[in-house]
Amino acid sequence: MKKVLIIGENSYLASDFELKNDAFSIVKTKRPFENNLEKYNDYDFIVNFCIQPEHFNRLLADEEMIDYKIARHIKNDKTKFVFLSSRKVYGSCTELKTYDENSELKPFDFYSKNKCNIEQKLTETLQPEQLIILRTGNLIGKPSHRKNYGTFIGWIESELKNNGKIVCTINKNAKKDFITKDYFQEVLKSVLEHNLEGIYNIGANFALSTEELLKSILPENYIEFSPKEKESEQFILDCSKIYNFARKFTEEEFKIACSNLGELLLNKTKEHI
Repeated sequence: MKKVLIIGENSYLASDFELKNDAFSIVKTKRPFENNLEKYNDYDFIVNFCIQPEHFNRLLADEEMIDYKIARHIKNDKTKFVFLSSRKVYGSCTELKTYDENSELKPFDFYSKNKCNIEQKLTETLQPEQLIILRTGNLIGKPSHRKNYGTFIGWIESELKNNGKIVCTINKNAKKDFITKDYFQEVLKSVLEHNLEGIYNIGANFALSTEELLKSILPENYIEFSPKEKESEQFILDCSKIYNFARKFTEEEFKIACSNLGELLLNKTKEHI
């Protein structure tokens, strides 16, 4: 039986993650081990969902990188480390671009630069067959209700709660690649079940415009586009590599998820009236 260690069990993406497979057993912990660091070697897979707040505000020193600190204590060949990176490592561009795993890395803010730096440190520390890097696109899911948790859905919820509608200043035609939290967790399970290694994009492999996305979530009367629209980054993740091991995400299931989410958000808005 393969043993999987999930670090950061209360994080948004890790919450309710399960492997209903007799070939795996999962152990969850809120934080990385502080003592008995050799325990990391007891597991076949380690997935770290923890991220320190400073990640977004400044460049981290090597000794501050949680993932690197964990990887340094892996002393056997059987333990694999799953690093949750980001599509932001490919850069930010207002023209619609498609990125695959071999695209040039162009980090542009503290978050993406830290992700790139951690990828590099892990590559230097672990054997190639021990490292799995997942570069994930934008996600939607139920609101987390966490303070200072600046997600797209969190923004919509806040706008509805404060204004009864959303006023969007993002270019309505800007296209982005979105997936659901459920799909991300499904692909992560496939990564573990197929015992993968290397770098993989996890995304939809298609993009919706801001207008299409918002209208999939809310009725039109709840949406207002500001005449002072700002240019926005656009991107699509080429996910053909992961599709060798996981099913494709579909526009239909995404729009169903958006509709269900919109109903939840509107019901919560009515509760506050």
